[in-house]
Amino acid sequence: MQKQELEQLKEEILEEVKPKAKRKKLSWNSAMMTGVLLLLSLVSVLQVIQSAAILSKIKSGVIKPANAGAPSGGNSLPSDINNLPNMVGGC
Repeated sequence: MQKQELEQLKEEILEEVKPKAKRKKLSWNSAMMTGVLLLLSLVSVLQVIQSAAILSKIKSGVIKPANAGAPSGGNSLPSDINNLPNMVGGC
């Protein structure tokens, strides 16, 4: 009789100390945050792929980098460009 009582007491104590594992549900906030992070990660991966494609085209010569020289199209600057330092109070 004492053995049964001890076993029952042991089971009760173990249930208190180690409760059964409960599966937590993912809250909507966590799910939405996870979705946003996945979307941003996907966009960044696509940008890396596009950048690599553009870089390989530049290296192969298919696309030439733009020159930072004078604008093409002739004299498209205003005629009073020489007076610009005086207009803005330059030296």
